[in-house]
Amino acid sequence: MGCELKLSGGDVIDGSGALQRKADVAIEGGIIVDVGDLSGLEAERVVDCAGKSVAPGFIDIHSHTDWLLPEADHGKLVEPFVRQGMTTLVGGNCGFSPAPITEVNRGSAQDASRLIVDDTIELRWNTMGEFLDGLEAGGVSLNVAQLVGHGSVRAGVTGALNPDAPSAAELSQMEKLTREGLDAGCVGVSSGLGYPPGIFAQEDELAAFAGWAASEHKLFTSHLKAYSWISPVYQTDPNVEPHNLEAIKEILRVGEASGARVQISHLIFVGRHTWDRAEDAIRLIEDANRRGIDTGFDAFPYTAGNTTASVLFPPEILPQLETVLGDQEQRAGLKAFADMAFDQIGFNLHDIQIMNCNVERWNHLNGLFVHEAADRVDMDPFDFYCRLVIDSDRMARVLIHTYSGDASNESALRAVLRHPLCLVETDTFVTEGGHQNPASYGTFPRALSTYVAEGLFSLEEAVRRMTGGAAERLGWSDRGWVRKGCAADLVVLDTEKLRDTATFQEPERFPTGIDHVFINGRHVVEGARYDAAARAGQVLRS
Repeated sequence: MGCELKLSGGDVIDGSGALQRKADVAIEGGIIVDVGDLSGLEAERVVDCAGKSVAPGFIDIHSHTDWLLPEADHGKLVEPFVRQGMTTLVGGNCGFSPAPITEVNRGSAQDASRLIVDDTIELRWNTMGEFLDGLEAGGVSLNVAQLVGHGSVRAGVTGALNPDAPSAAELSQMEKLTREGLDAGCVGVSSGLGYPPGIFAQEDELAAFAGWAASEHKLFTSHLKAYSWISPVYQTDPNVEPHNLEAIKEILRVGEASGARVQISHLIFVGRHTWDRAEDAIRLIEDANRRGIDTGFDAFPYTAGNTTASVLFPPEILPQLETVLGDQEQRAGLKAFADMAFDQIGFNLHDIQIMNCNVERWNHLNGLFVHEAADRVDMDPFDFYCRLVIDSDRMARVLIHTYSGDASNESALRAVLRHPLCLVETDTFVTEGGHQNPASYGTFPRALSTYVAEGLFSLEEAVRRMTGGAAERLGWSDRGWVRKGCAADLVVLDTEKLRDTATFQEPERFPTGIDHVFINGRHVVEGARYDAAARAGQVLRS
């Protein structure tokens, strides 16, 4: 008796955190059927892994690439993710899922899709079930699981820019849409409290959403309302309670009230004057777990992250943002406020790099920092930035630097990454146009090479944070480990050559040392070869 495929002679890192061990891996029908000394087992094909490490395929617990998957050519677009060893992504993060779609939010959802895709996406579905069915019918290039986005649900009932708390009837309709998504197989509920409409939500509303996830034993994830020590979202004195810590306490109260398992998305510290709050934030999360509030977090191993250009502005002006930014007097007042806030945070427009202006006459400025772009078009940087937001219909996307450090100081980033509760994620997407985020190309190799070499964690522990640890958080038992009976999502690493090569200046560079990638037993990366036409992935329903 034999098998279809055998990975022979490698050092298996099984995803549990245990030390790697010499073992062969047998695969049949997309499933791992045995692990151990299989020298006597015949196989239709053998891949020699001597001198290499065999690990589970990496799970990106925080992705936005789900918006790309309905497109017929998505296989080519997701190449950077697969080439860095990713075999599974979790979409619908930051409250921003592709469904549900109603007549209330159809227009805003189509507009907002331009943040991620090159052209306005055709929404061929209404419910999350229809979205997932469509992915299954068309095939997907890597595995995908979905979260139901609180923001998408809320926008589908009361609109994307409505700051009013939902009525009882509206909340009931939100529950219906959320439960439909959970029943369709979504792995949890996400919230994006830094963006409308999530930024308008109060704790009781969030606790309701988290409770619906908890009732199905599923995860509740949250992009917090504030990641800097002072934020216009809160009116309290940040010298008494830093606003980013208040945001953590808020979501912990939501978890306590709802009984939900909480995952804090991309635990970052924005601005130079916020970095020293990292240890305080981690202590809050540790204390919550000791009190029985099941709380984890994730992070990307970079000091910048992608977001929308409009994220800088106070929530109270978001419903009338274009009017405020277009009025010279109001804009002058806002600039004075911004200068004060930037000074307090330790951050300014010089720290913002343009990914995509989404404005045809300015797209040649992509990749520049805001002050550089403003110089090119002979404008004041703040006026240019406001004009960029208006003319892009809020769809300009940027990389904000000073996230948990900079090139000279990564102490806050390292404090987060080294913690055993921290999972590794990308928080990215890729597009044909614009300047890319290097995290789309190098997240997992960077964690496995740079931060293993610096002693933040062992190689085996790094692998756990992007495989078995993520699977446990999602409630999976059949994916994320090199074990008999698990899906054959596997990566073969040459740890001697493993490096991330993407930079903020030159992001579109593939890593080295990722020799093979298998998705459900399909060989999609073999050296320099990538099979863009393969639809090796599966839609994972919970």
